[in-house]
Amino acid sequence: MIGLLVALLSAVVYTVGLTVEQRALHGSEPISVNRPLHLARVLLTNPRWVSGCAFAALGSVGLIVSLGLAPVSVAQPAFAAGVACGILVITLVLGERLTRGEYVALGVMPVALGLLSLSTADGAETGTTAHIPLLVLVSLATVAACLAVVGLAGGRGRYMSAAAMGIAAGFAQGSAGLQGKGLGGLLADHGLWNAVVPALLSPHPYLYAVGWAVGIVLFQTSMQRSRASITAPVANVAGNVFMVVMGTLLFGERLPDDPATLGLRIGGFALTLVVVVLVRGNVARAEADTSRRRAQGAGPAPAGTRAEGS
Repeated sequence: MIGLLVALLSAVVYTVGLTVEQRALHGSEPISVNRPLHLARVLLTNPRWVSGCAFAALGSVGLIVSLGLAPVSVAQPAFAAGVACGILVITLVLGERLTRGEYVALGVMPVALGLLSLSTADGAETGTTAHIPLLVLVSLATVAACLAVVGLAGGRGRYMSAAAMGIAAGFAQGSAGLQGKGLGGLLADHGLWNAVVPALLSPHPYLYAVGWAVGIVLFQTSMQRSRASITAPVANVAGNVFMVVMGTLLFGERLPDDPATLGLRIGGFALTLVVVVLVRGNVARAEADTSRRRAQGAGPAPAGTRAEGS
């Protein structure tokens, strides 16, 4: 129960940071993953974005702690469901309009992730250690694949939608989450201070930084193209499915033996696919609305750019 509460509290902090980041991005000049130095300058010289990033990072630290206190298929879904609900509330408070598909997607995602959580209620085991070489291989291969897909798409002059880039960001963040699960396990096994040296001697913090950096660049670019209510559910679903599957396998957390409980797990995964389909159908309209608002607020984009400078 403590791990679940920590995950939900972390989600609230993360959502606040996400909202601040989005407002800062929609008021800044266009960014592109194909211009990394320009992207870094635009983000790091924007005080609002930096403050939002600090809140999001604090929420991520809380998630790491919760992953050491509860199974990955409980803590991670709870965190994502909290983010989804938080985004919906903040979006409505700010007066932004959501499409019917967005309402349904944001409503279905907590249900989907809740089913995943319920599927581990009986006999749930919290894995704290994994086979390190395999964990390293999975994380590096995932990040490399995300970069390769985005690089090839941009290099050939193809436009990559916010949803597609959100999925790539989700997988990169999921790879970081696996390392966060490893760090959380060290905290659970050794305590805060005694875990410092083992953590620094392990690959977890360094691979976490790599996955987090790649994921945040992809996610910030996708969020500038659209709204958080579009990009965050897609990124969360992709990252959560990846983390639940790979985390369960790598950390030896058993699948449910009971058919009914296993059915909850399958149902949760099926609903996550529904979320992706619902959100994907509204991407074009959301990107057009966002581009129009940015053009009205910041004037015409420089010649030769397309929405994000890609």
